[in-house]
Amino acid sequence: PANALELNGGTITAADGTTDADLTHAAVGPERDRKVDGRSDVTPPRVTAIYYDSSPTRGDTYELGETIEVVVEFDSGVEETGDPQVALTIGTETRYATFFGWSSDNTLRFRYTVQTGDSDEDGISIPANSLLLNGGSITARDGTTDAILSHAAMAAEPGPKVNGNDVTAPVVTGIYLVSSPARGGTYELGERIEVVVEFDRAVTETGNPQLALTIGREMRHATSAGWGSDSLFFSYTVKEGDRDDNGISIAANSLLLGGGAITATDGTTDADLRHDAMPARGDSKVNGSLISPPGVSGVFFVSAPNQGDTYTQGETIEVLVEFDRAMTVTGNPQVALTIGAQTRYAAYSTAWEGDRLMHFSYAVQEDDRDENGVTITANALALNSGTITHAADLTVDADLTHGAVAAEPAFKVNGSRGTP
Repeated sequence: PANALELNGGTITAADGTTDADLTHAAVGPERDRKVDGRSDVTPPRVTAIYYDSSPTRGDTYELGETIEVVVEFDSGVEETGDPQVALTIGTETRYATFFGWSSDNTLRFRYTVQTGDSDEDGISIPANSLLLNGGSITARDGTTDAILSHAAMAAEPGPKVNGNDVTAPVVTGIYLVSSPARGGTYELGERIEVVVEFDRAVTETGNPQLALTIGREMRHATSAGWGSDSLFFSYTVKEGDRDDNGISIAANSLLLGGGAITATDGTTDADLRHDAMPARGDSKVNGSLISPPGVSGVFFVSAPNQGDTYTQGETIEVLVEFDRAMTVTGNPQVALTIGAQTRYAAYSTAWEGDRLMHFSYAVQEDDRDENGVTITANALALNSGTITHAADLTVDADLTHGAVAAEPAFKVNGSRGTP
């Protein structure tokens, strides 16, 4: 009906926290596709389809280390707990694809990684009724009505064959920048240039592979910064004298082992490291002679009350201050919190994310009280006899100016109560 929105003891205000919102609104008329009958039983979800949602990287055959993904669709929303499985028939063997997530509220996803010895020249098949709970559960959204797991078989298809004894060398499919300059289109002294190299299948890295970057007329080497399945990550920190007014480029075949190795997941089949060049981009210039003060790009709460919407005595209020580039911290900087009519100080504890995030914390005291929610006023970050400077030049002080963080009803404080 009209005007159905109620405060129910809460508040809805403008961002200033004091101007009440106007809650009047028009009615929403009935729609025939939104009927309700809470008296009827919940209909058990039923399997409507099972199908593959992956394909071999090359050709029609899954090789060692490749992932076979299977989707199970139901006719209504489902809940899952534990480790359900789908039994796959690979040759004469039964292999189990394990649950790993949803595509939608009525679709479950399963995956199986091809092992040494797996072989199927006719194509994978899925027998009837191969969806198994394996000690878990699949229910309707009410959490108690069991889904009906029976389903028809999925016959073998010539396409998804399997040969776990075959390993094709991984091939580079793309190289691109995944970082951006902190400000404008130019990397400055101390900023990190991050690049990802993608392969057509999963790879394993050992040692210290490198990627040669062309910065102006110089060759600089980005070093390994980890990997994720079919991708390798490389990082280079801009140094004094680096200069490129056209943008970083990467010449063809610049991926180097550096005494390490990049192989398929079997650990012995070397990857093919050949790749195309990455042309220069105007938004990735470099000037190692520039050094701008680190600036605050965000201030936000990262904790929540243990119960409900109110911090109680002894609970910790945590705050992060994010900078647009790496900085170095000394001493004991602090962030002023406004709790009710009092100012309390969250103390600095550590830096995260490549020294771009500062973490602060404050333990609620007995006389703290704020029924509207903790606030942080503009420019509440203070050095408190410490320092915050550029990570690459300790003589360049950070710019500590920042906006305010308004009160939120979810961050109230009542220090007179203890957490049960």
